[in-house]
Amino acid sequence: MPWLQRMLAVDAAEAAGDPAKALALVEEMPHGPDGRPWWRPQRVRRLRQLVALGDAAPAWVWARWVIAQAAQPRPGRDTDAADVAVEIRGGRSTLWGMDPADALAKVIDHDWVFRQLILHERRGLHHFLRRVAAPRLLGLAGDVHSWVGVPMGAYELVSERADRIVWRDLGTGATVETLNLGGASLMALGEAAVGRVVHAGEVALFESAPLCVPLDVAHDVAACPADWMDALSRGCRDEAGSVLMDLVAKAYDFDLLFDLSPRLRRHLLEPVDPDLRSDNVGTGGNGVDYDVALVLAALGGELPLMGDDADHAGTDADAARPLAPLVSAALLEPETRGAVERLLLASDASAVSRLADALVPPADVFCRQIRDRLSGAA
Repeated sequence: MPWLQRMLAVDAAEAAGDPAKALALVEEMPHGPDGRPWWRPQRVRRLRQLVALGDAAPAWVWARWVIAQAAQPRPGRDTDAADVAVEIRGGRSTLWGMDPADALAKVIDHDWVFRQLILHERRGLHHFLRRVAAPRLLGLAGDVHSWVGVPMGAYELVSERADRIVWRDLGTGATVETLNLGGASLMALGEAAVGRVVHAGEVALFESAPLCVPLDVAHDVAACPADWMDALSRGCRDEAGSVLMDLVAKAYDFDLLFDLSPRLRRHLLEPVDPDLRSDNVGTGGNGVDYDVALVLAALGGELPLMGDDADHAGTDADAARPLAPLVSAALLEPETRGAVERLLLASDASAVSRLADALVPPADVFCRQIRDRLSGAA
């Protein structure tokens, strides 16, 4: 009973738009009755990021927090949603985990289809906005009500800039630009993804991380967005279906501030230091060290943050892709900022200021705060 009461209290604090209170409640009772960690790591991480950003968090961040809350398991939710999602990706043979309970948890936490099904087809977002979210949270999240009912879309990757990704809507042929949260980092130019593009003020972004799919699947979704689940089901059973199935089932943590999981993000760049190899990071051994090393390399001018010239980004398949989104994600990890700041001197303030100009919001906020502290120390 104490754990159930605490879960309900944390749910209420989150729905009220108070991440500081929710995090305090979590940290007061971090372990369950069996002595093991009780809270989902992604949930704790979101709270820590929101508390660190505070009033500097833009409306799209709060709106994505609404999405994350609406997707959380709740009593009375459709019990067959996980079964439907697993069947779409290929059946029970695709389950992964230590035991049946862990396998179900992994569907809830990582399955791309399950998340879309709960939020949209089963109207979980609509219900959360109407019945659960408090006025303060809705005020912070801007026009998140407009995210309800946005249809699934299919998009071909045209180019990637440090601050935005350029797509071609395969349904309309129109050019679409979204905030660069890393959703294209694993894709080659000309490949396609499906997802729901939404707006927060002047900013366009995917409401959750987009899913990279084969071009034939993308064209099927573009032709009939309402039948996107059928298109994915066919894709998971085609020749390259095992790759698509793994992406659907395992690739996503649905982070608040970035569209790649830390594990996949860290696999994109191999640091020189062999102790920071991504296979070690995958075991959880040195994630903070890896991210700190990445940020320090960016401060030292060792990384092509902006990529190649934008005029060539859409035509040259060999053009260097911008690394600013990956550095932004590293800096936004809860432990990274403090670890980096302890290693810097007042003389580093100008380098930090230059990095702030290159990074994707809201990571630039952290940079300017670090710069101000360094300048004050001088």
